Amino acid sequence: MDTEARQFEVLLAEDDTISRAFLCDAIRTCGGAPTACTDGVTALQRARAGDWDLLIFDHHLPGLNGDAVLAALRADPRSVSRYVPAIATTADADSAGAALLRAGFAQVLPKPLSLEMLQATLISYGCHAGPLDDDGALRVCGSPSAVERLRRLFAEQELPQVQDEFSRHREDHRALRPTLHRLRASCGFCGATALASASEALHSALAMDSDAGRIDAALLAFDAALRETRTALHAKLDGSS
Repeated sequence: MDTEARQFEVLLAEDDTISRAFLCDAIRTCGGAPTACTDGVTALQRARAGDWDLLIFDHHLPGLNGDAVLAALRADPRSVSRYVPAIATTADADSAGAALLRAGFAQVLPKPLSLEMLQATLISYGCHAGPLDDDGALRVCGSPSAVERLRRLFAEQELPQVQDEFSRHREDHRALRPTLHRLRASCGFCGATALASASEALHSALAMDSDAGRIDAALLAFDAALRETRTALHAKLDGSS
């Protein structure tokens, strides 16, 4: 794997200890690098000064609420993170979520939220550990030649079928569940970590009859992971030919 690649930097503002630990762990699991703070004033200072890929602000923060932090950041032409995507988290009613969207947040996540929903959301913004885990595939398959053989089958036969089914069932998402179930096993053999996570998140969202927002986020994350995995596999296989 490319250990020199730049990590996905996330600024997290959350004053609740348990929620903060949960969010930090989920970000790390997806390959991101969280920097956490516990109040709105610190969040604004760090958002202005840092080079972030994603901002996650709780609605209610000591000092400044999340929407006030975002408003100040967006109004500051000197901030390098002025236009970085921002997500709000809130335990308030649906009406608060609508207000946060109007305030400029790209997405609002209700609390408590599931790990699958959070991971799907992070993946949709580009936060993941990389599409392929070469070491993991080697541990499962036993030899480089076995890894290459299975990845070639995966890239040339299974993933084009998955892409076709994904395209055909855009109006009937639940028809994808058997495909997703099969796909997770293949991902494990081939070290397709990002696609495995996205498949798990989408399968969970569909199985639980989740709300449209969660399903849409999972669909976007799956689509992005599928395309990136196919690109990464072809690059590796073409290079080994």
